[in-house]
Amino acid sequence: MKKRISLSGRLLFPLKEGQCAVIQRGGDVIRTSRVVEILEVTDISVRFETMNTVYLVSTAPVPSVAAAPMELRMCA
Repeated sequence: MKKRISLSGRLLFPLKEGQCAVIQRGGDVIRTSRVVEILEVTDISVRFETMNTVYLVSTAPVPSVAAAPMELRMCA
């Protein structure tokens, strides 16, 4: 059985069978092994299988409240 990984990020290049996927997650870039099958593509996620792993990449935008850094105030 293959390992399953779920993460939030975005694909930097179009997904193609036979090529690796490149996923940006925060400040990191993940390069997978070769894609063997694209299982599902929706507006908010993509699910695909590589030689070693089944990935579920959530591409939904982060809510603005979560994306905005908290305002820091000086404490006296």
